[in-house]
Amino acid sequence: MSAIRNSLVLLVLALAMSPSWLIISANGNVLPLFIKWHVYIVNGLSNNMTLFIHCQSSDNDMGNHNLSPAANFSWSFRTNFFHSTVFSCYIRKDDAQATFKVFWQDPVLFERCKWKNCIWIAKDDGIYIRDFQNEQDEFRYQWEALAGC
Repeated sequence: MSAIRNSLVLLVLALAMSPSWLIISANGNVLPLFIKWHVYIVNGLSNNMTLFIHCQSSDNDMGNHNLSPAANFSWSFRTNFFHSTVFSCYIRKDDAQATFKVFWQDPVLFERCKWKNCIWIAKDDGIYIRDFQNEQDEFRYQWEALAGC
């Protein structure tokens, strides 16, 4: 009996000490551990340009993908127990590339993604995230020129 009680006390202490448990959004979402997140990478490039992408976390590799114009690639997941899930992507167009985080523990990101859908759009002038709260695409990352281009 005392072993069960001790385990319960440790669990309660662990939950109480986790800062992510304190996150409450404007729309009342709590406990991001239980949210199923969806990340989308969208090819918003002009001139019929293909977008190469490779996304991964420390636990999951989404593989290599070539997105035709206006196409997207998406995946879904739940964060790990320690709220340390991070996904990043390497993307490349004809003359430029970018590497950036597409998901991490951040209340501002959660609001932009409306606590569910993180939509990243590769455009000619840079990489944007869809900001659902303000109903606009927000510039986040600049392209880096490929060597020799």
